[in-house]
Amino acid sequence: MKKDNINMSSKEYLNKNAEKVVFNEPKHFEEEKQKLDSWQKYLLSRRQNYLNDRKNSLGNEYFSGKQKWDMVFEREWTVVEERMGAGIGVDNDMMSLIGLDFFSDRDALLQELAEDIDLETVQTDEQEFLTIYTFEDFIMLSNQGIFRDEVFLIDPQRKWKKKVKEIITQYGYSSFDKMCIEEDWYIVVTR
Repeated sequence: MKKDNINMSSKEYLNKNAEKVVFNEPKHFEEEKQKLDSWQKYLLSRRQNYLNDRKNSLGNEYFSGKQKWDMVFEREWTVVEERMGAGIGVDNDMMSLIGLDFFSDRDALLQELAEDIDLETVQTDEQEFLTIYTFEDFIMLSNQGIFRDEVFLIDPQRKWKKKVKEIITQYGYSSFDKMCIEEDWYIVVTR
């Protein structure tokens, strides 16, 4: 600072030098803005797909209580979005574009999820352990990108079994069988 600037007030100094100050945004700032914009568009697209998938999976039942189902879907989406913020269920292309440092602590969230999920398993005649999922849990976990089982059981509950099989096929599973456990029928699903 020059000596004649010493006796100026801060406001006078800032006003005098305002014309000289040029704000150049760092190059990385523009890149970060582009990443954030891409992420927001990606989330919006995934949200729309998620909501449409959930509506389609309910069929006509959705229209009998749209407001109730929309609230349920929004609560589910909040969970999906939180997990995506940790990189869970995010496409590899998007992960590469944004970079892993963009996402929150993925390992901690996965550990928390493992502790929260309390699923029943059964042992088959072949000494294999299979997990029983409700149809809704399967859809939710698949849409979040964290469903990993290759062979499992689906409890179709009240759902129309043909519709359940049709929707599960969309997730890459092609083999279906039936299994009776304690007088309840389940669908055995295999890739």
